[in-house]
Amino acid sequence: MILQDKTEYINEIFDDKSLSEIAISESKFNNCSFKNSRLKEISTRECNFVECDFSNSYLNVSVHENSTFLNCNFEGAKLFNADFVDCRMVGADLIGADLTAVKIMDGDWSYVIFRHNNLSGFDLSGIKFSGADFYRCNLRGTNFAESDLNGAVLTEAKIRGANLRGANIAGIDFKNIELKDVNIDYMQAEVIVGSLGAL
Repeated sequence: MILQDKTEYINEIFDDKSLSEIAISESKFNNCSFKNSRLKEISTRECNFVECDFSNSYLNVSVHENSTFLNCNFEGAKLFNADFVDCRMVGADLIGADLTAVKIMDGDWSYVIFRHNNLSGFDLSGIKFSGADFYRCNLRGTNFAESDLNGAVLTEAKIRGANLRGANIAGIDFKNIELKDVNIDYMQAEVIVGSLGAL
């Protein structure tokens, strides 16, 4: 099956399909499954994916512009060198996904589950990560400047050398976070001290 532009797909199964190098725009996918599918170098523009399953799929070198992936499952997916430009990824599950060389530019990644992922050195500035789960992630040297991290989970994350300047860090529990060499501003220092129980 070849995916079409401006088409709505509901409960469709694309498991184990080869759909590489396809360009799709303005299509809608609701509760569709792409498990183990080959989507290398695919591009999406202004597409909407709602509660779709991309687990163990291959999305290497894919490009996504102004697309929405709401509550989608990317567990174990291969996203090497994928680009996400101004995408809405709210509630996506990225546990076990290969995010090597992924580029995220703008967009809303609220409540995304990144647990245990390696995001070391990534430029994640100016992005909305409200409520995102970075539990035990490698965030060494990661740039979160001007991002919205309100209520994000950073428990046991490795953030040495990360840049938090200008980011919204309200609601983060810093009790189990090593802050050595982390770049913060004066306003954030007050928030962190308050999180640790000081007056």
